[in-house]
Amino acid sequence: MQRPYRLSCHCGDISLEVDAELSRLVECNCSTCRRSGFLHWKVDAAAVRLITEKRRLSSYIWRDVNGGHHFCPTCGTAIMRSGYPGDRVSLNARCIEGVDVFTLEIERYDGQNDMPPGPLP
Repeated sequence: MQRPYRLSCHCGDISLEVDAELSRLVECNCSTCRRSGFLHWKVDAAAVRLITEKRRLSSYIWRDVNGGHHFCPTCGTAIMRSGYPGDRVSLNARCIEGVDVFTLEIERYDGQNDMPPGPLP
């Protein structure tokens, strides 16, 4: 598939375009990732363009006010996470249209044991 990549939620209300190399995908087992099935693809925020209206994106803020888990309020699909150093965001690679994630190389990160615990929701 050629760049830019298009990502969307399940119902199609949220759409993004990303002009970045599809590499370094990471699966994490922390409390939020294991529940949502989020597959991290970290890119520069400047490479992401929101196609749909921003008001349709909902956020769940947990650890701090600078980062959040952004999802579609209609279908609940987690599509993006913010709050990473260097003005980076993490996109859910499972939302890339036309890409079978089973064909991609995926690293694993032990977030359950490596990340400092935060307050429980």
